[in-house]
Amino acid sequence: MQTEPVELEQRTERLERRVDRVEEILPTLVTKADLRVEIKNLRGGIKETEDRLRGEIKEAEQRMRTHFDVVTEALRHDIQIVAEVVAALAERER
Repeated sequence: MQTEPVELEQRTERLERRVDRVEEILPTLVTKADLRVEIKNLRGGIKETEDRLRGEIKEAEQRMRTHFDVVTEALRHDIQIVAEVVAALAERER
């Protein structure tokens, strides 16, 4: 089965059109080097975000500790007042 020259020419033209379309797409495709750069940038961004979040967590922890210290001191003061009142009432009862 021999291919006719016209058929061969048609196949060649179709093949050339397909190659042209592929050549149009190729420049838009991401390369391994592009991906490596993006991954490196993402890792750097993740590290920065992680560091920032760690700092914010430490700040929040310090604020909470300060708050609880204040609450604890106020509670101790209130307990001391109650203890003094109870002691004074017990003294009257005697």
